Amino acid sequence: MIDKLKFVSKTTIEEIKNLNIKSESADLDYKEIFTISDAKSKIEISKDFAAFSNSKGGYIIYGVNNNFEWIGLDDRSDNDTDEANISNILDNFIDGSIEFITNTIEIDNNYFFIVYIFPNKTISPFKKDGQYSKSNWKDNKSKNITIFQKGDVYCRRGTRSIKADNLFYKLKSNHFQVIENISNQPIMYNEFIGRREYLNELNEKLENTNNRIIQIDGIGGIGKTTFVHYFATKLIENKDYKNNFDFIIWTSSKRNKYTPEGIKDLTEFISNYTDLLEDIYDFITTNGLEEENDNYEVEEVVLEFLKSNKVLLIVDNLETLNDNDLIKFIEHFPIKSKAILTTRETLGDFFMSRINLNGFEEKKEFPEFLSSQYKLFTGKNDNSFIELYGNHTNELYSYTKGMPLAGQLITHQLSTGTPIENVIENLKSGKAYEDILKFCFQGTIDKLSIAERTLLFIFSLSEREELLSLGDLLYISGFSSDEIGLHSIPKLTKTSLCLAQKTDSGEIGYTIPHLAKIYSKQYLSLENEIEIIQKYDNFIQEKSKFSIDNSESVKLFTRSKAKNHKEKVAAGEAIKALSNAYYNYDSAISSIEKLLKENSKFAFLYLIKGKIEDNGIFKDSYSKAKKEFLIAIEIDNEFLEVLIELGYLEYKSRIGKKDDVKEIIQSSINYFERALKLNSKDQRIHLGLAQGYTVQATKTSFYHSKNKRYEIGTKANEHYEQAIYTGENLSKMEIHSNAITCFGKAINIRNNIRDDERALKTCEEGLLFEPDNVKLIEIKEQLEFKMSPNSFTKNSFAEKGWIVK
Repeated sequence: MIDKLKFVSKTTIEEIKNLNIKSESADLDYKEIFTISDAKSKIEISKDFAAFSNSKGGYIIYGVNNNFEWIGLDDRSDNDTDEANISNILDNFIDGSIEFITNTIEIDNNYFFIVYIFPNKTISPFKKDGQYSKSNWKDNKSKNITIFQKGDVYCRRGTRSIKADNLFYKLKSNHFQVIENISNQPIMYNEFIGRREYLNELNEKLENTNNRIIQIDGIGGIGKTTFVHYFATKLIENKDYKNNFDFIIWTSSKRNKYTPEGIKDLTEFISNYTDLLEDIYDFITTNGLEEENDNYEVEEVVLEFLKSNKVLLIVDNLETLNDNDLIKFIEHFPIKSKAILTTRETLGDFFMSRINLNGFEEKKEFPEFLSSQYKLFTGKNDNSFIELYGNHTNELYSYTKGMPLAGQLITHQLSTGTPIENVIENLKSGKAYEDILKFCFQGTIDKLSIAERTLLFIFSLSEREELLSLGDLLYISGFSSDEIGLHSIPKLTKTSLCLAQKTDSGEIGYTIPHLAKIYSKQYLSLENEIEIIQKYDNFIQEKSKFSIDNSESVKLFTRSKAKNHKEKVAAGEAIKALSNAYYNYDSAISSIEKLLKENSKFAFLYLIKGKIEDNGIFKDSYSKAKKEFLIAIEIDNEFLEVLIELGYLEYKSRIGKKDDVKEIIQSSINYFERALKLNSKDQRIHLGLAQGYTVQATKTSFYHSKNKRYEIGTKANEHYEQAIYTGENLSKMEIHSNAITCFGKAINIRNNIRDDERALKTCEEGLLFEPDNVKLIEIKEQLEFKMSPNSFTKNSFAEKGWIVK
């Protein structure tokens, strides 16, 4: 009991007052008057106590006005502050025990009534309606006001006590600990050394209420990713640095490509707003945090999530800002949330708090880091590095400037027997960035075995970041499983030349760091590299066949409208280029352009080129794709495939264009309507129209144009029904399409037709096609909760051993 009394002691409350907090929060509520004498006040206090108890607990301090002035209680407040009387009121409304402690204290000749509500492991719903009678001012007629209903669960969200939602149950199930994806990221360090001043600086900037965006910049290999990753882990632990966030999201910005000439100009890197939104949206949906919303656009879901919650967003490797939507996103980043960006160069010309990360400090950190890495590589837990090479650390530092990656590779060279004199000699020419980069890898890679070098060469062949499984590497390299799995992969991983992480299928996949890929592309060569490249090309082509149904390639070929043998041959080659495009964009475009020179009037080739551009990673991919599709339709204005592609291209382009979304959706619908006149039974056309009308209905106000919204939603439903593939032996694509159709139909029924029971039935129909479809499962659970919250809550938490009364 004595420990509990400290929560409401005068000392504790004075500490809170001295903090001069000018706002309320999830665990602190100020009220000017204390009263429990009338029906309304009894209901309000029950609501607030239940909300605090169901959440993380907290304080209600009576005697503080709306301007956060500690004025004390006056004659407007009740004298009765007996805990037993308060408990009786709570017991009357709340189904569960609410533990709290109170105290009346005097500060500066003013009295304050203090309540601390303890958090409850169980959930306490209301066991009766919270209803009171209110009289009108003029005619004195009374009406009933309902604050909460029997079965409702309340929680704290920000400064308010609100009805519990999906987010509350997710946070409660996680014991209100931070929900994050940091632990899913690969750890690139065995021991974190130094950087204490930088860590403290980052924490101070993060706690500063004026900072929303913090930029961490420095050259490649300086340790930005490791630094921020380590800081985030400390934040999650909530020990060295206090965590004030409910969610921490780690995402990595995509780049266009690397070339044999090294890193291209920063303006050519892609900083894609749409991809960033998709990454955040994936975090939201994967963790079941998406709330029911009339407007389910990805952008609006993400922005609402960032506005409504305390989120720390980490964007790693954001190289430049050349996307207007991304610039606006950062400039107007939601106030409740904050972002940390890592980059090689300063971003933009608008204000953001900045930390320039340099190499390790020379006297202490750099020697400690070298010693740590030497222990890792030699397996000796002693100070042998300092004993052997301590007198060379100053010279090593003069060439590397404490760059972590360089230090790691130096110690690896030394651990494999390279004389220190040779290491230093190699460093002497390392003045420019390219020279340092070459040094970082040359000494270590030259000592690798043929199998290890071959793996690095294979990793460098992909245009995009790609995970290759052990089986993939065995097939391409020709080495045995022991040579790769027991020797090569472990060694490359140990030297940070190879990273391992799980693929979507749960299999372990391997990839290569960006800097290692740049070096390998420029300098690594093999005697049998032509053979390896041929095996890799074969692998890519075979993998392309596995990734889509073979029947889909056949269907695409038959829809090519090739009129002669020459065009049929060109169509076949074009489909091969399309299959290869994901892994080698330049090669695919080169192949298509060569075919176009010989078949300039063959519309199908422009269709394929447009599809390749549409799947590209460049900021102008949309305009490039549309240009090719329009050329194709100009050649053949009844080319069904092109009209379908244009419809979907327009539909996808709506993301990030909130002001133009209505016009974009109408353009999409127009293309699909043209296609429908050519083939009224094509499921793809009906799905496109259904999705377009769904968005169109969603953009129609339910309150001002209810009938119109219902009419458009009904039209969307008619097309969803015709978009279903029927019959036996459906292809994987057709089965997946049916699941997507059911998902869209359920959303449309729920949001636009407002029939939850019918929407739930549609989800169940979709799950017959894909039982593990995450999106269908999530919306099904949301509907079940909405239709029967008590039943859903009991079923959901029974497995956790929770008691829901």
